[in-house]
Amino acid sequence: MSPRNFSSQPHLVLTDLPPSGGQRPSLLETLRYQAQVLIRAQNDGHPDVPVLLSGHGLAWAPGEEIRESSLSLERAHALVAKEHGFKDWDEVLRNGSLAIDARFEAAVEAVVHGELGALQRLLNEAPYLAHARSSYPHHSTLLHHCSANGIEHTRQWQSPANAADIARALLAAGADPDATCDVYKGGGSTTPLCLLVSSGPPAVAGVQDDLVEVLCKGGADPDGVDGYRPLWTAIIFCYAGAAERLVACGASVDNVIFAAATGNLHLVKSYVTASREQMAMAPGAQRIGPDGPALEPDHMLEYALIYASGHARVAVVEFLLSQGPDLTVKEPWWDATALGIARYDGSNVNGRPDDLQATIKLLEAAVAGRTTR
Repeated sequence: MSPRNFSSQPHLVLTDLPPSGGQRPSLLETLRYQAQVLIRAQNDGHPDVPVLLSGHGLAWAPGEEIRESSLSLERAHALVAKEHGFKDWDEVLRNGSLAIDARFEAAVEAVVHGELGALQRLLNEAPYLAHARSSYPHHSTLLHHCSANGIEHTRQWQSPANAADIARALLAAGADPDATCDVYKGGGSTTPLCLLVSSGPPAVAGVQDDLVEVLCKGGADPDGVDGYRPLWTAIIFCYAGAAERLVACGASVDNVIFAAATGNLHLVKSYVTASREQMAMAPGAQRIGPDGPALEPDHMLEYALIYASGHARVAVVEFLLSQGPDLTVKEPWWDATALGIARYDGSNVNGRPDDLQATIKLLEAAVAGRTTR
């Protein structure tokens, strides 16, 4: 596989394999080659180099200074190591004999670039690819790469427009829709569905919601595995469309927070008629995920308002404000009030700017009214 021509590539790629490596080059040979690609990119003034250095915590100077300085081999080694999920270059050296599957890497490139025909040819030639995992420490499957989360930064520049078709092809080939991998802390929060609904690239590309549906129809449990609920993840990250699609695919809405965040005013009202103690009894309302921060049982009304605000559910926000919530209460994930999370989401990719502005105005008026009393 030959090095890419930077003049024709919108973004830097640090996943090419050494031309002399054959079908199973070693890890050490591969990353040494990629370090040289990185140095050449820096010498050519590629703008993605400082972005990657900063993203991996290796930039000690502003971007302009980085672009104007040469990149040492030591720092290039450190970056390519971190890019693939290794702690440092020493860890690469300890695992240097590990084989990299060139066919799997080619399939990954087809997935992240939306090359459906190339992917189908590879799956036909090597059916094992549907179940195979990356040799790099994240050990992601091809289906995980559709979620663009926790993998190499240079494979997350942009989700392809046909990501849903790519996922369908992988599922049809036998990919496990609820497979976990070793990104972040591993476990049930690392299924393709959970990773998808906290991922920016698919949302920005406008393919996140369709991918949710494809995964669920392909067998992914809309309520997640091992207690990790994708709906909580979508709510926390303010991906309103993904949350709606999860509910449409059968995700349980078993507490007032979920009802509020997904805009179900009728269900919100039925929960609010119960006591605060009853509102806090649902397992999903006791903490954010099985190992996330706990929720205070006396603040269910306020949490419902906060997440409804983050998802711009205007009618729900208006109703909950009429119930006299404490507007100074903060949720425990982002440490955000209702107004704070709405203002943040105003700069996010929620996709409903009119509803967001209406939500912010309602909250600003409520806060001002409480302040002047």
